[in-house]
Amino acid sequence: MENMRYAIKVYYSGENFHGSQIQPDVRTVEGEILKALEDMEVEVRNFQRAARTDKYVSALGNVFAFSCDECRIEPRILNYYLPNDIRVLACKTVHEKFNPRYEAKERIYKYFLLDEGYDIEKLKQACKVLEGKHSFHNFSRLEGRNPVREIKSIDVEVSDDFIVLTFRARSFLRQMVRCMVTGIKLVASNEISLEELKRLLDPEYNNKIWASDPRPLILWDVVYDFEFEYEDFSVEKFKEEIINKLKEVKTKRIMLESIKDYLSKKF
Repeated sequence: MENMRYAIKVYYSGENFHGSQIQPDVRTVEGEILKALEDMEVEVRNFQRAARTDKYVSALGNVFAFSCDECRIEPRILNYYLPNDIRVLACKTVHEKFNPRYEAKERIYKYFLLDEGYDIEKLKQACKVLEGKHSFHNFSRLEGRNPVREIKSIDVEVSDDFIVLTFRARSFLRQMVRCMVTGIKLVASNEISLEELKRLLDPEYNNKIWASDPRPLILWDVVYDFEFEYEDFSVEKFKEEIINKLKEVKTKRIMLESIKDYLSKKF
């Protein structure tokens, strides 16, 4: 079992972390995963992630990859060493140069928006404006990157007093989803027009939009040209843990119920 490389699909509750990326002196998702692997006496090399999530942003399917010698990684074993706000649900052996960031075919985010009297028709129209290939320089924290991205779809699901927005694209810029949510809300509350939203996509126009609250955002999945091998034991244990947490505050409860329903249909 020399020169093994693994990709793991991971859930975490973002409110408990200062983001996914390892940082000194604060609790992060990568920090906890690396600590668990160290406790397992696994010598890790080339640790990489599919997506960086900010403080308070959760994930159901972020992907991390690492290499090691003479090691066997299984979700249930890794979960034994992890805190209960991080759970590995699936694992896959991958080729030695696998990069979870650059080989991703699609990233899916869900934002759980409390309906504060929004005009649903205008909200859907705003989503259509943002779909397609545009410059999202006003909807992100660029950090010198190319602002052009292609949004495959933004789906709208109205459930009780929540609106669930599902964003699909191969890649997103930093804070891009949360900034798009702000733009959608501004149109749906009649604070700006659809024409003004379109203008924000004009490469020559600069008027940055602020990012919405990170807490209702989940990195739902990262898709590759292969299927992950989900472990029944870890998925069932995770569903049990979610049921025990359904007394959480309303937004968090709706998010957890959506995760539970998704897992129940998938497995």
